[in-house]
Amino acid sequence: MQIVNEIQELNKALALISKSSIGFVPTMGFLHQGHCSLIKASKKKTNFTIVTIFINPTQFTNKSDLEDYPVSLEQDLIMLNKEGVDLVFCPNFQNLFLNEKMIDISLEQLDKVLEGKERKGHFEGVIRVLNIFFNLINPSFAFFGEKDYQQYLIVKYFANHFYPEIKIIPGPTQRELSGLAMSSRNSRLSINDFEKSKGIFKVLTFCKSNFEFNKRKELEKTCFDMLSNFSIPEYFEIRHADDLLNNGNQNRKWRAFAATRLGGVRLIDNIAIN
Repeated sequence: MQIVNEIQELNKALALISKSSIGFVPTMGFLHQGHCSLIKASKKKTNFTIVTIFINPTQFTNKSDLEDYPVSLEQDLIMLNKEGVDLVFCPNFQNLFLNEKMIDISLEQLDKVLEGKERKGHFEGVIRVLNIFFNLINPSFAFFGEKDYQQYLIVKYFANHFYPEIKIIPGPTQRELSGLAMSSRNSRLSINDFEKSKGIFKVLTFCKSNFEFNKRKELEKTCFDMLSNFSIPEYFEIRHADDLLNNGNQNRKWRAFAATRLGGVRLIDNIAIN
């Protein structure tokens, strides 16, 4: 496994594999089995897998959240080597953004709801860093977990317009035995809050089991109240799976989305409900 920190090193490495099918898995480190599942998917589909480890400050809307983000570079590299990753790119902010070429893109309201409503500027930061990575790496495929389903839709829309040669591949949410969606933030939960957190998936599965097209608003309120019994919810919403609208079409695919806080740790999750 090759580890590079500078763009010049990355370019040299890429020049040697220019004819390969490249799979790209972007991460912010503190890796878990959710990341590993994306790496496995990349290795199955491509013949060269690149992972980036970069905590992107431009996608954090809360300074303390950025400062509290967990770091475990040494353990991450051990895990990536064990998974058979071919190249790891760990840039610093100054070098990565030095020659950034800004883009102007309208995301068709995908970034105005759910996480976009709660975290102003978050998705703009995601797109900024992916625009740099896609330019540098030019992968055939890029892999994103469905735990961040809204992000997956936005990245897919962005790639379709600016990088149509890159196919965005979703990976199913990986879960703890309790049902909690795997996330780097889970490490900040106390033992008590980790126990409570299994309620999030229970509420989502309750929504799936009780979904009726004409009673969506009532179900949203019921599920929000259920979250309130053990956490501090920000939202619980049922929306179209392809454009995140909620204007109603019985024949379309729907998903339920939740965001809540436990002990100051913000957790998100979602589930397909029909």
